[in-house]
Amino acid sequence: MKRPWLVQAGYPCRLRSARAWACGFAMVVGLTQGAALVRGADAPPRPRPPATVAEAEKTLDLATFPLLDQAKQVTSRRLAGLSYNVEGSVRRVFEAQRKELTDRNWTERPNSYVSDQSASGLFTKDGFSLSLMVYPPGKPGLVNIALTNHGNVALGKLPVPPGVKPFFGGPVSTSYLTESPVAETAQACRKLLLESGWEPYGDAGDTHFFKQNAVRLAARVTSAPAQGGKTVIDYSTLLMSVDLPAPLETIGLQYADVTKQLLFDTKATEKDVVDFYRKTLAKSAWEATTEAPFKSGFKNMMIFRNPQKDLLTLVMDEIKGQDVNRIVLKHQSAAEVEEIEQRLKAEAEQLEIEKRKPLPKLILAIPGDAKAVMQSKTTIRFEVPDTRARQIAETWRTQFEKEGWEIQASRLEDKGGSIFIAKGRLHTVSLSYTDLRQLPAEVTIRGNGVELVRSAEAKK
Repeated sequence: MKRPWLVQAGYPCRLRSARAWACGFAMVVGLTQGAALVRGADAPPRPRPPATVAEAEKTLDLATFPLLDQAKQVTSRRLAGLSYNVEGSVRRVFEAQRKELTDRNWTERPNSYVSDQSASGLFTKDGFSLSLMVYPPGKPGLVNIALTNHGNVALGKLPVPPGVKPFFGGPVSTSYLTESPVAETAQACRKLLLESGWEPYGDAGDTHFFKQNAVRLAARVTSAPAQGGKTVIDYSTLLMSVDLPAPLETIGLQYADVTKQLLFDTKATEKDVVDFYRKTLAKSAWEATTEAPFKSGFKNMMIFRNPQKDLLTLVMDEIKGQDVNRIVLKHQSAAEVEEIEQRLKAEAEQLEIEKRKPLPKLILAIPGDAKAVMQSKTTIRFEVPDTRARQIAETWRTQFEKEGWEIQASRLEDKGGSIFIAKGRLHTVSLSYTDLRQLPAEVTIRGNGVELVRSAEAKK
């Protein structure tokens, strides 16, 4: 579905996905909120300090924001973003969410869009901008609610190079046009942002990311479509659910707010990485739980905890042959950690209960023409005439399914095959056979946590 106002602005696009739709939404908001919010280069830059995590929580914490009635699957729930499915129509759900926000003193900006197919709106409070989107996720009777906090940065007050002209502006996206080349403009923007306290935070194509406190800024500099070869500067922001610091010199830095994870490569040594995070995280009251990194598999790790009992996991992996260390920093809240611990405890208790139970028996009818039968409680092996093994395996696979076993893998061919079945985590059975023709076929079945028993019919 093409948005004509986007095409007129020089941004023709087809909104094929929620991500593309969000991109279009940001541009629509910028066009409809008026150029009054754009601040030209001739005015002194006075950027508003980006919010910290603690400041953002006081205004809105989407991790604890109430879900609407009839809420179903929650796909993402964190400080800066919330996405879940709910029963109902697009219009009804949008109205219900609109009321919830306005009741909490969020102000709806003009030009919300509501139809039977999709709905969107922008809300502001205490300098923060919050976008709301409602659209069908492809499941009958359900719609998806997506709430995204864009932070509290006044985009029109961010620094831009001299001579640029306002293109469009709004609370979530602001753009400028300039006659200067793309590379020169990008370098100038980077210099100005660094001087204003923004730290580099990765790149993606022609978009350069910067971070200050808990706000991530996307600065996209590219050739402007349908603007006579001019260069366009586009600024947009998103609130970060966690403040994950990174060294200044990184390679391929990627931050994902959905998983609250930071990934990058670095030529710095492991000691330098550990020293950086010890020093930097200590400023926010994070403390390492061990004096030195510990080994987990082939990687080295450190765990940091804060007074709120949140957890940061630092994983360091030396990439052989590339002379770099791959770093992953992942955040888990105290509630998430407790949930994981409770789940693991419940699973461990269930395993102990299962272990104390008598082993389940799998009764198998060994064919009457089987030869060289060998049997124990956990293994049965025998031979049958050639061309018979696949038929036997297919018969047993049908039996397994009828008796409630989960077929986790199955490959049955004339010359050989295998089946792997399971019940829970403790009970598994594997069957394999080879049938090379002109020789007897061999069939083997093994059980783990299962007693294999030949049926009475087979013994006759």
